[in-house]
Amino acid sequence: MSKQNSASVSRFIRVRGTVQGVGFRPFVYRLALRLGVKGDVRNDAEGVLIHALGTQEILGRFITLLQQEAPPLSTIRAIESSDAGIPAKISPSFTIAESAPGAKNEIDIAHDTAVCDACLAEMRDPNDRRFKHAFINCTDCGPRYTVITALPYDRPNTTMKDFAMCPECRAEYENPASRRFHAQPICCPLCGPKLALLDNRGNVIATPDPCAAAVKQLSAGRIVAIKGIGGFHLACRADQNNAVQRLRRRKGREEKPLALMARDRQAAEAIAILSEEEVRLLESIERPIVLATRHPDPKLTVAREVAPGLPTLGIMLPYAPLHHLLFDSSDIAVLVMTSANRTDEPMVHTNEDALRQLGAVADYFLVHNRRIQVRTDDSIARIAAGAPLLLRRGRGFAPDPLPSPCDVQGIIGCGGVLKSTVAVGRGRSCYVSPYVGNAENAETLQQLDGIKKHLLNVLGTTPSLYVTDLHPQTLSSRIAERGVPLMRVQHHHAHAAACMAENNISGKAVCVVYDGTGYGEDGTMWGGEIFAGDYSGFVRAGHLKPMLLPGGDAGIRHPWRMAMGALYPLLGNRVENLFRKIPEKEKRAVTEMLAQNVSCVKSSGMGRLFDALSALLGICLHRTYEGQPAVMLEAAAVRAAAGQAAYDPQVETSGKAGMVLIDGSKILLEALRDFKSGKKPPIIAARFHATIALATALAASRIAERNHTDLACLSGGCFQNALLLELTAGLLKKQGLRPIVHRLVPPNDESVSYGQVVLAGMQRK
Repeated sequence: MSKQNSASVSRFIRVRGTVQGVGFRPFVYRLALRLGVKGDVRNDAEGVLIHALGTQEILGRFITLLQQEAPPLSTIRAIESSDAGIPAKISPSFTIAESAPGAKNEIDIAHDTAVCDACLAEMRDPNDRRFKHAFINCTDCGPRYTVITALPYDRPNTTMKDFAMCPECRAEYENPASRRFHAQPICCPLCGPKLALLDNRGNVIATPDPCAAAVKQLSAGRIVAIKGIGGFHLACRADQNNAVQRLRRRKGREEKPLALMARDRQAAEAIAILSEEEVRLLESIERPIVLATRHPDPKLTVAREVAPGLPTLGIMLPYAPLHHLLFDSSDIAVLVMTSANRTDEPMVHTNEDALRQLGAVADYFLVHNRRIQVRTDDSIARIAAGAPLLLRRGRGFAPDPLPSPCDVQGIIGCGGVLKSTVAVGRGRSCYVSPYVGNAENAETLQQLDGIKKHLLNVLGTTPSLYVTDLHPQTLSSRIAERGVPLMRVQHHHAHAAACMAENNISGKAVCVVYDGTGYGEDGTMWGGEIFAGDYSGFVRAGHLKPMLLPGGDAGIRHPWRMAMGALYPLLGNRVENLFRKIPEKEKRAVTEMLAQNVSCVKSSGMGRLFDALSALLGICLHRTYEGQPAVMLEAAAVRAAAGQAAYDPQVETSGKAGMVLIDGSKILLEALRDFKSGKKPPIIAARFHATIALATALAASRIAERNHTDLACLSGGCFQNALLLELTAGLLKKQGLRPIVHRLVPPNDESVSYGQVVLAGMQRK
């Protein structure tokens, strides 16, 4: 070995990313001892700082293994090494130093993860001191984002500061050989949070085992509100129609599907057909709700009322220790486990709010006294086009940083109206909050503002610019602070930018954005848009031809109205002959509105076209939850044989500018003719999906050729539809284009805040 390689050198090693709250310092400590590296490691405002002393060869190996063997919950964005000079006093070993504050936070926030197998084994061991401990955790699992009050991530900066460690927990916390070495939420039955069972008046039920007592009530068919990691769930038996109906009636949730929690993989496979990809997603540390196909011959009963009229079930596995204890204490295999909230409002997360808001819904409340700093709903995902597609981004995924093509420091995206999120820019990263609710009520706006303030605090960011939707009456803009500049960004431009940014697209692209409604640059309602451009600006190069939406919001709530509006230019008053189940008086009122063009909004929303066909086929005449007509239409299409022939795609080029138009009304008319000829609704639904995919691919290819790009980004709520996404992506490839889809954020309006931040950053640049 050369003298240069054998001589000791001293280096400062800076590690940036999700490196706090994930067992990174204990990992560094053990690695240093293994390699004989001296020095120390500490948390600070920029991540983790290591002062390492050793030979160049050993330190080179040390840095390599930092990346290769990093803890499973960590994400390293960068490792930087610089000369530290030989210290006057050399440490005889390697230590974990106290966290150091700093002027600039650059730490990523760790997300919440499912309890690990090692902790579960201890929890189920009668000889372990944490036997049946509902709050067991270690450096590899447990709550993070929902308990963090500030960074660096140390116990005093979490809601666990309310619980003083007992001597045994303190010994584990300080023992480098322990799995709980510097695990901030560490606790045991003696020093940790406590469970309690309450009745719906807030009275404590005297019982030595609140969890077992709650299970007894569930087994009897009662509804129990259960406080978890990010908020409350409403739970009942999934195999009892009466219990599920009672939950729906009390919660005021007519038909929207309810989430299920299965005891284990075997129970999930007894009620649904699961692919290998779906099993991996179901068992991942993020533990999202996974949409899967109902089993045609289920081995376990699931009440019809759980997901009426749908061939899919939303299933998750237990992720909190408390969930496992619930199943361990009973023979129940599947529970309804739905978010505890009023429709479109944030889920309840405090004991006080739960009793106040859910006293008339739940019979009992299983609560604990660990504060939830940030409410975080369960994530929802499905497998689409060969990979996981997020439908709701919450626990397990938020607020992981998302890439930005430019510096977005201090830019705050306020989001849209539906599926509200807030995004905070820091450096070249965007931090998007979990889904909060629909920003149409004071409660959601208040929570959105609270989450914004929390993100700003933990990220150490000061607002320099707020960004909101182009619509002049967007309520989410109310979370913007006075005195800070405000910018407006068109809704669908934000969608396009979000899809490009998460996929690190730097050049020009064609962006297809399909959703229900968004305020357009011309003052009409957009939603079937094809843009060409990049972050510096998008040009509307194509769109769905505008249709008449009679009655505005009433037309959205009652899709038969949308169908009449779309077909009126082609059929005139003959649209009154449709929809025999609708009273003649109501249909006549709509035709009069259309004839006089009174209270009729122009809409190019692709989502509205899907709604119209759903109504036309008698699948969904009246919407009880957002997206219901399209969800049920997709379900019908999936039931039909694959490879149904498309209708005429009705793509045309118009005007000197060469605007590419898709005539949805004519496609709808072809579907109507099929329906009248006796074709079954599932076949028509399948043909319709194939037609929209073909029309999109043809329109996008024309626009791409003119703009010299082969990239086609797909965004907007319509692309939550797995069938539409897969068909469109496949046809785009046949046209020589490369489909770009969302994977890190949902394609729906949750991505709007992210796109707002990115576009504002590029304009500022």
